[in-house]
Amino acid sequence: MNIKALIFILCLGLIAPAAVYAQNFSGQWLGKVSESLNDCDRIGKTEPGDYKLTIVHKNEDIMLMENVEQVPYRGVVRPDRPLKVFVQGVYDLHGGYVTEMLDIEFDDAQKGKGQSVWSWSDGYYQCGGRFKFGLEKIRD
Repeated sequence: MNIKALIFILCLGLIAPAAVYAQNFSGQWLGKVSESLNDCDRIGKTEPGDYKLTIVHKNEDIMLMENVEQVPYRGVVRPDRPLKVFVQGVYDLHGGYVTEMLDIEFDDAQKGKGQSVWSWSDGYYQCGGRFKFGLEKIRD
């Protein structure tokens, strides 16, 4: 391999991660819940169907908010894993607290998929569930 080809390949290796990290996920998204498991009798959380979300992504900080409940989920986009995002939210519901963790894997700045694990507790009783979802950007 000649020296020019080697320099070109090395430059691509340095530019490619920065280009992926430069993607911005901010905008309105449609989330489609597919599989949903709920072992809480008193909590009806995330039935299969469509949900609108807002994502705000600035630098490495990312915030996701479902448009009905309006609860913020916050996380960080790591430069070494720019398409995999972890966000977490805690909010009160029915006299207890819900703690929810979402893992999202973006295909690009327009599509993604993920899963959520959540639990609810009032200090005496605890239950939880999980669901999987797909994401599609509908507006910047």
